[in-house]
Amino acid sequence: MLDQKRFGEKLRNHRKKLGMTQEEVAEKVGVSPQAISKWEAGDCLPDCFNLKAISDIYKISTDVLLETESSGDLDAVASKIEQLATEYIWANKECNPNHNPHQELGEDLWKMWKGIYFAEEFNSVGKEKSKNSGNTRIIGSFGTKIWDDRGVACVIKASLIKQLSPFDANTKEVMQALCSEEGQKLILALSSDVPTSKQSLIEKANIETSRLNELLLLFTENRIIEFVADNRSEDRGYLICGHCGIAAYMVLTAMYVLNKRNYTVSQYLIG
Repeated sequence: MLDQKRFGEKLRNHRKKLGMTQEEVAEKVGVSPQAISKWEAGDCLPDCFNLKAISDIYKISTDVLLETESSGDLDAVASKIEQLATEYIWANKECNPNHNPHQELGEDLWKMWKGIYFAEEFNSVGKEKSKNSGNTRIIGSFGTKIWDDRGVACVIKASLIKQLSPFDANTKEVMQALCSEEGQKLILALSSDVPTSKQSLIEKANIETSRLNELLLLFTENRIIEFVADNRSEDRGYLICGHCGIAAYMVLTAMYVLNKRNYTVSQYLIG
């Protein structure tokens, strides 16, 4: 985790190197001198906007301020990313209640994730070719990594692969149902954030009622989907479950990848 005392010392040292007082820095950042004093004392941390302002004033990157140049600070970096994401969402929510900051943040993280994926390829020519083609990319030693600009991204660690075992009868039944035409229609008719009523499912999925009931029961019992009934609102219906619902999306994604006949796998096999 980030050492706040050490972080404060770095702020104070950078300020003194520039020959600036706390009052001068506070005026440029747009905060009180007391805030600068608390940051330098390690009592608290600046938010993402003030951190960016300090970075600009001191002419030093935020990663250096946060000590991300050291591999030992990876936990601190992850914690800071979480903090910045939270502040980003709330800042956007306060500015525009009709704006969906989660969607915008998701797109930003998507770009970041892609950058991390392709940074691992040391062949610069191959890296650019792979980035521009949008092909699936597989790396051997860590596990399997898949990337597709159209919306597919997946990491499966080698340690998990080694722990896998054949399905039991119940899991096989669920997977067969997910792979069926009716199962696919049902999953595609559902959302992960807004409940869909049974009547809407009947209209959207166009599945015979008895078969729909059978699938709803099977998927609910196995936590692929869940029924939400909020007495405080009119939102009632079915959602993709946060527990095993990812399996449904993975099945559909696998079908999507397999169905791309013109799709080629990048030949980057390491290890």
